[in-house]
Amino acid sequence: MRHGRALRLFLVAIALVLLLGAVAVALVPPLRFRAIIVFDKVAGRLDDAGWSDIGWMLSRGNGVDLRKLAQTRNPYEAIESPRRSHNDIEAGTRMFREQCASCHGDEARGGPGGPALNDHVYRQGHSDWALYRTITIGIPRSAMVGRNLPRDDVWRLVSYLKLVLAGQKTEAGGSAEPRLSIAPVTAAELQHAEDVPGAWLMYSGSYAGHRHSRLREINRENVSQLRVEWSRQFSTPVERVETSPIVRGSTMFVTEPPNRVLALDASSGEVLWTYSRDLPSQLLLCCGPVNRGVTLMGNKVFLGTLDAHMVALDADTGKVIWDVPVAEPSKGYSITSAPLAIDDMVVTGVAGGEYGARGFIDAYDAATGKLRWRYYTAPGAGQPGSETWKGNSIAAGGAPTWLTGSFDPESRVLYWGVGNPSPNFYGENREGDNLYSNSIVAIDADTGKLRWYFQFTPHDLHDWDSVQIPVLVDAKLEGSNRKLVAWANRNGFYYLLDRTTGKFLLGAPFVKQTWADGLDASGRPRVRPEAIPTPQGSLLYPGVGGGTNWWSPSYDPQLQLMFVPTIDKGGIFYASANEPVDPIGETLGGVATPVPNEGAILAVKAIEVTTGKIRWQHAGPPRKIRMEMGGVMSTAGQLVLGGDGELLLALDARTGEELWRFNAGGQIAAAPVSYELAGRQYIAIAAGRSILAFALPKPVSSPSHKH
Repeated sequence: MRHGRALRLFLVAIALVLLLGAVAVALVPPLRFRAIIVFDKVAGRLDDAGWSDIGWMLSRGNGVDLRKLAQTRNPYEAIESPRRSHNDIEAGTRMFREQCASCHGDEARGGPGGPALNDHVYRQGHSDWALYRTITIGIPRSAMVGRNLPRDDVWRLVSYLKLVLAGQKTEAGGSAEPRLSIAPVTAAELQHAEDVPGAWLMYSGSYAGHRHSRLREINRENVSQLRVEWSRQFSTPVERVETSPIVRGSTMFVTEPPNRVLALDASSGEVLWTYSRDLPSQLLLCCGPVNRGVTLMGNKVFLGTLDAHMVALDADTGKVIWDVPVAEPSKGYSITSAPLAIDDMVVTGVAGGEYGARGFIDAYDAATGKLRWRYYTAPGAGQPGSETWKGNSIAAGGAPTWLTGSFDPESRVLYWGVGNPSPNFYGENREGDNLYSNSIVAIDADTGKLRWYFQFTPHDLHDWDSVQIPVLVDAKLEGSNRKLVAWANRNGFYYLLDRTTGKFLLGAPFVKQTWADGLDASGRPRVRPEAIPTPQGSLLYPGVGGGTNWWSPSYDPQLQLMFVPTIDKGGIFYASANEPVDPIGETLGGVATPVPNEGAILAVKAIEVTTGKIRWQHAGPPRKIRMEMGGVMSTAGQLVLGGDGELLLALDARTGEELWRFNAGGQIAAAPVSYELAGRQYIAIAAGRSILAFALPKPVSSPSHKH
């Protein structure tokens, strides 16, 4: 009995100690942060930090912000060098010259045994913690071996290298003058971007989504003389870059996957500064490490990241001004599109619908990064639209917003496309129209409130995201001047809507489609029973890639033609309630496969914007290999330029006749842009792992003669 009583007392004492410890951890912030870090390490969430590193972090007075590490669980984001004083940087400079300069050269500009470090993609990243690990553990299968140095000395080297990467002087930690001085981009310039054809200030060239340049130096008569003016090879291992360049003055801003920004000299391709973001080792990405570009406003460059942050960079230096989390990447969220800058705020959508992430559109204060408003594209319980989802299916309903929208400054309305519901192919557990998936939503830019919506594909079962670029058109329809939205949808139908009310005006197929018996008077499709995916498979057109996809269209206001990259190809859609989660975490509820032995017909089609009729098309022979179109751009030189596989093509905007082609040697998935420097027009486009800039030959000046 005494032994049993003693054991009970002992267990009670242990429980009290644990309880008091838990209370202390909960009430004392330093203990709480340390406990979280230890728990995360034990749970395998801090694999990129060894126990000796953890022990150092937990020691007092080391200068590491434990609160930030406990919050982010990401040492690459949280840990910064604690040795950044004037004396530390001087010591780091001396150590570099003594131990590293023999390979990497003075000032880290390259030497006989190693690369330059001032413009280099580091395999482990550019953050303080990434540089620390590179110095201490080296780089496998390379000449870079780890250095056994005192920890403080390693951090001093890191502080030196951070200044090198920022393009600053390293003597005594002083700063150099920035290499750039970008004129701030005003709200008025953004509103009238089409009137400044020498620049390319946003993703689609203008708020209206036209991707049309008023430059005309390169035209139908001389485009055959177009040649490469310069090229810039990226260091990314990703085979296909989807960035759309932004040009201000003589500076171009591009993104390199996964999340690197480069400022380039737009006349030569020379790198002026770089910014690199170090990402968590595990991210849920349906379609690879995609980033489609940045936007400009004021003196800032805005970037959405794959770990779902919004970052503001100084346009002159690339330094981070602010960095705010948009959503939780562990839940499937990411940002792959270029933001849209409006007045004093920056707007972004999110990706992640394949993982059931709830779609939304955010607006952030451009000066501070503070959230202004959020609009959910999958409504909450009891909100308008929630009744179109069966049960609680809306909780993981998807409806992502992963491409850039358009904006009407006069009405102060944002127009944004919304992706498909989740799961993709099985819909019995989400009966209803599933608003606002597969819709265009018109949002009040000042409040984030919904003005109107139009749903292209209610209860989508085919992964036909409606995230295409909204093209805003002012045109005469039935004798009246109208404000319109033109939209070639992934479901194979072209739509024309009133952009004030969202009223459906007309619709017509622009590729082969077999899933609907047309559209009714309200624009709702009359879905054929055989279009519903089954366990045995349903064959229909278009396939899972759609009649068009995210590839940018363009619009020529003079010709009133909308140019659309298209693909004619069928698919077989299978649905299964028991479809397991696939290896990358997607819950699809089935699968879509190509039609065996069927080639895809890739084309550019010119659509009369007010009638939906196809004026002309430029198409090649059917192709059985996997190919995609790039986006297109039109110009006042009556040209349409865009990618077809590895080819950059120039077409006659009036007829579709091919006038010029260039084999870029890499897949073209993005759309071209145009800009002007010193009176010369340039065309720039991403191809493979490169940016290429084209121009006409410089005129040869006649030699002067003395008489």
